[in-house]
Amino acid sequence: MEQFSANSLLDLDKSNQFKVKLIRQSGFSLVELMVGLVIGLLATMVIMQVYSAFEGQKRTTTGTADAQTTGSVALYSLQREVQLAGYGLPLFDEQNSPLLCAAPPTVDHDNSAGTPNIRLDALDIIDGGVASGASDIVVIRYGTSNSGGAPTCVTANGAVQPEYDVNSNMGCANGDVVMMITGTNCFATTVDDTDLADTKKITLKASDLGVSRGVCGPGITKLSCLGRWNEFTYQVDVATSQLTRQAANEAAPSPIADGIVSIQAQYGISITPDNNQVIQWVDPVGAWASGAIGNTSANCDAGVANRNCIKAVRIAVVARNGLREKDVVTTACSSIIDANPTGICAWDATSAVPTVVSPAPQIDLSNTADWNHYRYSVYETIIPLRNIIWARGRL
Repeated sequence: MEQFSANSLLDLDKSNQFKVKLIRQSGFSLVELMVGLVIGLLATMVIMQVYSAFEGQKRTTTGTADAQTTGSVALYSLQREVQLAGYGLPLFDEQNSPLLCAAPPTVDHDNSAGTPNIRLDALDIIDGGVASGASDIVVIRYGTSNSGGAPTCVTANGAVQPEYDVNSNMGCANGDVVMMITGTNCFATTVDDTDLADTKKITLKASDLGVSRGVCGPGITKLSCLGRWNEFTYQVDVATSQLTRQAANEAAPSPIADGIVSIQAQYGISITPDNNQVIQWVDPVGAWASGAIGNTSANCDAGVANRNCIKAVRIAVVARNGLREKDVVTTACSSIIDANPTGICAWDATSAVPTVVSPAPQIDLSNTADWNHYRYSVYETIIPLRNIIWARGRL
């Protein structure tokens, strides 16, 4: 058997002690693990709080950016179409201006009994009232004639009514809307002539019994082809918060922009029809309500309407951020009328400078629960009715 010396045994004992020490010094104790776990949880909480705050800010910023985009698109769409209002009407005829018609005529623009006739004037605003969620409606009309509605004189009746002899039928096409004017007597129908080969004749769908025929001059009926006469209606769909656009011959409106909760509009009126300076803004109510506006008054104010005094339209579009905030983020406009105003501000009313009163729009959004927990952007513009302004000399 192998013999061990005392020194060998001593060395072996030291080696075992070293191994035991190494084993005791490896890994973490339970206390150390618990401390590390607590530190990790605290770090996770901080990270999640920062992430949550960042995500909230990001959603608010993204929603606001979306509202800005849709609000801008909605306002641009309205502005572009309002600028076209009245195009195609023979506004520059010195003897027979459509602006002097006793009443704007109506026309079956699409030869369909299923759609209503539309008027041959430039624009209407239909007041939505002051109820919660109420929004105005803007109706815009214009033609598509390449000749801009250039008038031609009716020289004689044709061989078979409703055929007429004219100086020229240039610019007319089959199906075009036609306006015939004799002083303040105005009549509208459509072209019913697939050929138009004879440039001195035109056949219409209906005849005007008040036609005055003869050599061009004062008192002679003028005929103008307006192209396809369009009517587009802009309004807010309250159920979907969308701005929609609907043509007169369409069964359903088409969405233009999401997140639009209100549009408000006013007429800008001048002091007289032949003046282009806007002195007052009026809501489309009372004498200025849609369908009630005449053109017989020599002067214009909030109580005496004349459609030829309407020189501009002021529009406000209200876009909403779709994110509902936990806290109240929108405050109502101050009001001297309502104890608890329930809307946001657009333009301010004026009562002292200038001396005539121009009211502010009433925007009531309380139809939406917790409406003040949403953020809103209001976009405003003033749109001159340039086709009416340019015809000032005919008034």
